[in-house]
Amino acid sequence: MQAALSATPAALTIELKPEAIMTGRPPEPLSRDAADLLAAPMADDLRRILGEEIADAGLVMPAALYDLTELLQPGLPMVEAMLDIYRGGLRGGPFQPQLLTIGSSGGRFPDAAIAPLRRPGSGPLLTVPFALVAPGPKLDELSRKIESTLLEKGSASLATDRAVRQLFGVDPVHLSYATFNDLAALMRVQMEHAGFLPLWQLIESALYRPDSIERLELDTHQFFATGGQVWTTWMSFDEWSATRALEAGEAVEGYAQWLQTQRQYMAGLQSHGISVSVTPNLPGLRADDDEVALSVAQANSLEAEAQWLRERIEDQMETAVEAAVITLTEQADPQVGPFAYTALVQSRDGHLLGLFNDYPLQPAAMQSIINHWQEQASRLDAVFHLERPGRVICHGRPPCLQPWLDYAGSA
Repeated sequence: MQAALSATPAALTIELKPEAIMTGRPPEPLSRDAADLLAAPMADDLRRILGEEIADAGLVMPAALYDLTELLQPGLPMVEAMLDIYRGGLRGGPFQPQLLTIGSSGGRFPDAAIAPLRRPGSGPLLTVPFALVAPGPKLDELSRKIESTLLEKGSASLATDRAVRQLFGVDPVHLSYATFNDLAALMRVQMEHAGFLPLWQLIESALYRPDSIERLELDTHQFFATGGQVWTTWMSFDEWSATRALEAGEAVEGYAQWLQTQRQYMAGLQSHGISVSVTPNLPGLRADDDEVALSVAQANSLEAEAQWLRERIEDQMETAVEAAVITLTEQADPQVGPFAYTALVQSRDGHLLGLFNDYPLQPAAMQSIINHWQEQASRLDAVFHLERPGRVICHGRPPCLQPWLDYAGSA
């Protein structure tokens, strides 16, 4: 009985000048014919670096450029996809070493699950991933050799350099080969240099320790990672302000910095394919026991499709049929842009029926919040005001968000 096939992943790394990728997308995937032209010199490189025993393994390669975040994802789906494609190429027959390239046809990639995202600003290190495939016992020794020698001896040949330049139309600074573990180590160094080592710890946990609980508390930021997913606490302006003895201007500046970090961490996790769930700020999340705190986060997290988090300051909406005016104030800071919408619901005699702060969890949610309150006003036959003062309206000690009430002019 033939042993099950295994795959050892690696990549050709293509280092570009930072200014070369800041404004555009990475190049499109190669056609099938062009894919073969790239794979041939790469296969020669691997024989030179690893020895002729590589001929006992198959090689599968998607002919496209990927950002590191697309490869380093929980469960390494890229590796599983490459292995599945290689199995499919055998058409149910016994294992045979072969060179299998994946190229586009008619501008479309054959497997949408591993099609390159080509996100603007990707890089400056891009990769062409590949996997060596063979029955487990055959691959074990080669895998050990790859891990110990590929990065050290893995400079690409001039032929590979020329193929990359001509086929992708890029101007590499350096080309070399690396394992996925090497790529992870490299990303750790990059993130530490940029001041995001705690973020890497969350990503690393999702990649390599999915059964453990990784808890990160960074000032008033809080994250829990387990099972390849992350839960994070969201603090409103009022909640954050209550933890500081600051004047209004200082509170606005401080919260903008908090929000910017929160957005960066969430975007960084999501770029690695890590699901991030948001939960309101609750006392139980500060429990000393990690499992208890995680269970509170999981039990109270917002639905996956939730677009915003609502903070209820005053809620008498059961009498909302009396509503006459709904005022929605866009709270915006130059550093982070609009970050909350304060909704004030009043009756015909000026009685307060509702006061809410809605926090968009993604940019598209800003318009969704506006649409929601417009629809509420229409349903209640109330006058709707959308006020954009271009700044944060907050008062009190500690400062709290407030609606804009100067109807004399347009904010």
